[in-house]
Amino acid sequence: MVAFIARMIKKQADISLEKGQAKYAAYFVKTRLYEDYRADVNAILTVDGYEDVILTD
Repeated sequence: MVAFIARMIKKQADISLEKGQAKYAAYFVKTRLYEDYRADVNAILTVDGYEDVILTD
């Protein structure tokens, strides 16, 4: 699940930063359903150079 979420966020971030941030928000800010995966997704995004899409609450 972690890899899937990270891949979906990166796919949108490749289109634009705003789309990537919106997808990140959809998974982690607007809902807490995927909160258990957030730290691992953040790690993947950071390692892969997508840290700009990571939002804080």
